[in-house]
Amino acid sequence: MYKYSILLLLIFISGLVKSQNIYSALQLNEQRDYKARKPKKIAEYNTFYNPTGKTINKNIKTFDESGMLLIEERFNEAGALSAKLTYQNDTLRKLKLSRTFERWSRFGYSTEIANYEYSKKNALIIITDRDANGNLLRLSEITANDRGYPAALKTFDRNGAQFGTELATYFYNKNILVTTVIDLNDQVLSTDTSKISYINASKFPLQEEVYNSNGDLTYWLRKKADGSGNIKEREYTYDAFGNCTELRSYSITPRRNGKPKRSIESVFKCEYTY
Repeated sequence: MYKYSILLLLIFISGLVKSQNIYSALQLNEQRDYKARKPKKIAEYNTFYNPTGKTINKNIKTFDESGMLLIEERFNEAGALSAKLTYQNDTLRKLKLSRTFERWSRFGYSTEIANYEYSKKNALIIITDRDANGNLLRLSEITANDRGYPAALKTFDRNGAQFGTELATYFYNKNILVTTVIDLNDQVLSTDTSKISYINASKFPLQEEVYNSNGDLTYWLRKKADGSGNIKEREYTYDAFGNCTELRSYSITPRRNGKPKRSIESVFKCEYTY
């Protein structure tokens, strides 16, 4: 029975990952690609370090005149285009209306199209995922709270079968979102915690967090389930307009004897075209 329950949990969570969840719905229209002057294009060079070496990828983001993301192209280490996301935007309401996700892999080419529907108060209420031929893949129905934030999300497969339900609890005074996934029998499968807004995160710092004068996170403690943890640090470089051109992330690991070990985890570099 235990193995069966775990299998159901994995299948359900896999379904949520492939479709939408409350976190992605909440963050859909939050602009986090730049902080200051609106760019026309950003070229991102991301380097990730691991025990066996490093991996490097490149993203190119193109923005419309209003500053909303229009196209995102992702390239693999070989420099080949591996994915492309194209958005249709409502520039007056600052809302994404659709997203076309194209992928190129060793298995071939694929396309998925997501359409976003909103209430009269601009709250996201329906997300429809379809393939290139217009066939339904997934449908997500969202119930918004009095602030327009997603409070409950139900996801259905192409045949109308429901995966389950995700519920949200908001702690506005702490900028904290707690999500709970329940199955069709109202049994809790998982819970997770995140921030409501990352743009305003510096206004609600946790005890173990430090932000710089630009509102960017520079220091925090990442705790594990057993109570232990390690320290994370970030170093930022900005251009004359206040946009980040380089972000270096480090992990600080305590040692029993001697100075803590400071290991680099990633380096993100951005080139802006204004």
